[in-house]
Amino acid sequence: MAKRARARLSQSAGSIGQALVLHRAGRLDEADQIYGAILANKPHDFEALHLSGVLKHQQGRSGDALRLVAAALRTKPSSADALLNYGVILETLQRHQEALASFDQALALGCNEAALHFNRGNVLNTLRRYADALASYDAALALAPELSDAHYHRGNTLAALDCHAEALASYDRALSFTPERADIHANRGATLLELDRVAQALASLERAVALDPDNFAALNNRGNALAKVGRYAEALASYEEALALRPTDADALSNRGLALCELGRYDEALAQYTQALHSAPDFIHAHLKRGSTLVKLARMDEALASFARALALEPENAEANFNAALARLSLGDFAEGWRQYEYRWQRKKFAAARPDFPRPLWRGEKDLAGRTVLLTAEQGLGDAIQFVRYAPLVAALGAKVLLAVHRPLKALMQSVGGVAEVVADDEVLPRFDLYCPLPSLPLAFGTELSSIPARVPYLWPRPELVHEWRARLPQTGRLRIGICWAGNRDHLNDRRRSIPLEQFAEILSVAGVDFVNLQKDVSEAQAAILREYQVAQLGGEFADFADTAAVVAMLDLVIAVDTSVAHLAGAMGKAVALLVPFAPDFRWLLARTDSPWYPTMRLFRQSAIDDWQGPLERLRSELAALARQPGRAGG
Repeated sequence: MAKRARARLSQSAGSIGQALVLHRAGRLDEADQIYGAILANKPHDFEALHLSGVLKHQQGRSGDALRLVAAALRTKPSSADALLNYGVILETLQRHQEALASFDQALALGCNEAALHFNRGNVLNTLRRYADALASYDAALALAPELSDAHYHRGNTLAALDCHAEALASYDRALSFTPERADIHANRGATLLELDRVAQALASLERAVALDPDNFAALNNRGNALAKVGRYAEALASYEEALALRPTDADALSNRGLALCELGRYDEALAQYTQALHSAPDFIHAHLKRGSTLVKLARMDEALASFARALALEPENAEANFNAALARLSLGDFAEGWRQYEYRWQRKKFAAARPDFPRPLWRGEKDLAGRTVLLTAEQGLGDAIQFVRYAPLVAALGAKVLLAVHRPLKALMQSVGGVAEVVADDEVLPRFDLYCPLPSLPLAFGTELSSIPARVPYLWPRPELVHEWRARLPQTGRLRIGICWAGNRDHLNDRRRSIPLEQFAEILSVAGVDFVNLQKDVSEAQAAILREYQVAQLGGEFADFADTAAVVAMLDLVIAVDTSVAHLAGAMGKAVALLVPFAPDFRWLLARTDSPWYPTMRLFRQSAIDDWQGPLERLRSELAALARQPGRAGG
């Protein structure tokens, strides 16, 4: 609760003066007796009514305080001091509109006190009139630049407006005057979290907890900061400290559920969300986190039910729509799935990367004769490779097709049919009439599960690079198999989709096979394992995906986890064995051993979360049988 301004205690004579001395000294009961005695004789005495009301407010007796100050104002309606204090009491009673009216009356009478502007700002902030609240706080600070509370609450208002950098500056200013305020450190930490300055946020939140071990917000947000850096066990402990203070707080319960989920304690996580929703049935974040946990369990129908409950509360919620899209696409519900997938642009993660061209977005209109359409890559390299298959279809509608992709893909993408020009994402774009992000093309073409354009190959190697790399490949005449055991470490699900090389190496023990490493980033420890199994280590020398494609063209099989190399091999029509986690990315659907996106791909799925042993054993067995057959090199 915002701190209230102290009532202005004016000088008076006689008994009022004696009461006022006691009042200021904190001897409230004695002062109260004197005010009462005065009012017994003079029931309409303005000073006694006003100051007695202020005293009652200080004692926490806000109802009595309101009655007394209201009586004082009936005696003297033009008292700015009484109007200010009347507004403060109304604010305490959460009668915010009436409080604002009282403060405005005081302003109209010419009152220009910092306390008035500050308390008026608090009411406006509560009423979500944030711009007006900022103006009031600024007026207070113009009169009292060292008013720490005004800087603090100004920061809170800026945070509510998502102006986090400005909020941080206000919190820092507040702390320059009152450095030991736990509440300021706590809110500063929350703002630093919003700015993704996690290490600084954690330091600020730790400071808040050190100053006030019972600061609920600091404990809860400390858990959030720890979760952001993957320290889930510590996050869980921080949430439990917060819940010891507020056992039914829906946010902390939901956050604890998230930590439990990341620690693999899924049933406990679901129980936490249930408890959170019992406390707050309309708490959207609990519905969302419950749905996300069910997705990790591949219980997509149940996940969709949770997302539906969130959407019933807030139909345009970006997270609910986007996560529902992923669940629907996993189930093969493409019609609704692609539509909801467009909500990705409203998520914080995607908003900064959203194309902002002064040209219309192409949404699937058929007549493109004479028009130039720019197709833009987004997200990972694998997404660009998967969805560039639509470029020839856009060209077939009469368009001149431009393609803007990640720089490592530029040379490779020049082989795509129907593309007039390829530019890297850091180059100046040519003139165009319309644009469409590559992952939005399935929606533009109304793609259903049965109508995926799956003709492969649609990417081809450059012949001169094939020639250059040919001599680097094993020339034994045995099967050549490319391997890729890990994806981008920054991917949200990387720890579940990638496989430690020490475990993946089980495949490398198959005799009669020449293995070729396609992984670009390899540690020295990993390189030693590859040398032990006599794997040709080429990936580290690839300049871009044109090199990768040249080597893949000469392989018989690519074994990979869910990463861009798998997409590349599938797009080239090469045989691919894809190792898929229990809860797969949406494009791999559920339960299937084939991929409608890549006809030459087979899927080896986990049958339990984090259990790679099963799919690796199945793959190794099939690979050993294949190696015993007469083989041929890939080219």
